[in-house]
Amino acid sequence: MNTTDVRGTLRDMWDTRPARPRDDRQIAGVAAGIARRYDIDPVLVRVGFVVAAFFGIGAALYIVGWLVLPDTPADPAVPEPKKRTILVVGLGIATIVSVGSIFGGRGGFILPLLAVAALLFLLHRSRADRGPAAVAPPSWPQPTEGVSLVKGVSKEDEQQPPSWDPLGAAPFAWDLPEPSPAAAAPPPKRRAPVTLVTLGLALLAGAGTGVVLLTSGLAGVPTFPVLLGVVAAVLGLGLVVGSFLRAGRGLIPFAVLVSLLIWGALSAPWHRFGPEDGFGELKAAPTTVAQLQPEYRRGAGDVMLDLRGLDLSGTGDVRTAIDVGAGDAEVRLPANADVTFTGEAGLGDVEFDGRKYEGPGARMAVTQDLGADGVRSGKLLTIDVHAGAGDVEVRRG
Repeated sequence: MNTTDVRGTLRDMWDTRPARPRDDRQIAGVAAGIARRYDIDPVLVRVGFVVAAFFGIGAALYIVGWLVLPDTPADPAVPEPKKRTILVVGLGIATIVSVGSIFGGRGGFILPLLAVAALLFLLHRSRADRGPAAVAPPSWPQPTEGVSLVKGVSKEDEQQPPSWDPLGAAPFAWDLPEPSPAAAAPPPKRRAPVTLVTLGLALLAGAGTGVVLLTSGLAGVPTFPVLLGVVAAVLGLGLVVGSFLRAGRGLIPFAVLVSLLIWGALSAPWHRFGPEDGFGELKAAPTTVAQLQPEYRRGAGDVMLDLRGLDLSGTGDVRTAIDVGAGDAEVRLPANADVTFTGEAGLGDVEFDGRKYEGPGARMAVTQDLGADGVRSGKLLTIDVHAGAGDVEVRRG
């Protein structure tokens, strides 16, 4: 491909840019116009804008398309689409955030922008002949010269009405063509069964992956995201194929569900769900350092550690930890205890004496909190609390 081809393609892209239709638009019709121009499903274009939004350029690109692509002229016979104020406001907020990230960042938007430009260029190269912009206007047959529309009368005689009937109103002079039978409407085209075929292939791919994991001895909770990833890949391929065949929209809920399952499987700390950690609620209220265990663990269940009666007089450090797979961890501290705290929650919140970090993936670190009296006295209590799916709460009194 030489420079002339690139320039010609870019020029053709601009000359045949689509108009934004007034029907099937969600905000301004940018996605619908691009989809109709290249004969693809508008859902694929909208998903592309959403993906681009994660890189900080999606909303800005949509605004550019809104300004560059012309609007379809209004048709009095077609009702105007309802204005979606919430979507427009959301687009404006997303645009402000995008512009701020573009000008306030360090150039991280350049690669996504080049990727979008390359995709549009390749799309035009492969499907420039599709869509309404590439369809030539129909040529209507012209009437043959010298042929009269009245039976038995030449073209010249037809142009000269009789002197006694200059308006041609005599009923016996009418010679109207016989009405042609109404053409039978073509049967509706059947859509390709993309949804059913893709779901079947996804089930087969998931089952095959499970068999491979079982036979290789790798089957288990930690490898569950691998199986889900194979299913998600098949669903994604089905969505891409369906976008070109204008089918497969029923795959979207399944793709969203599998994506959420993958996110949850990757976020959950499966290593903390061992049977040796025990299940059920655990409560402990030690009063001496000797009674305080180095670690309190639960695979599934809540842990309540009450340290309000713990004797921390003297000097030195005292350490303990709480590790919960699925459940909440709560710690009660003396009002004046000196505490160093580290908390983490995979799917939950972390709170320490009124300060709170919300999840998922919440973390908090507090170094030598001196309590209500604000004076360093007694042993320093160091607590590490980890919860896979649950909240972590530490409070005094």
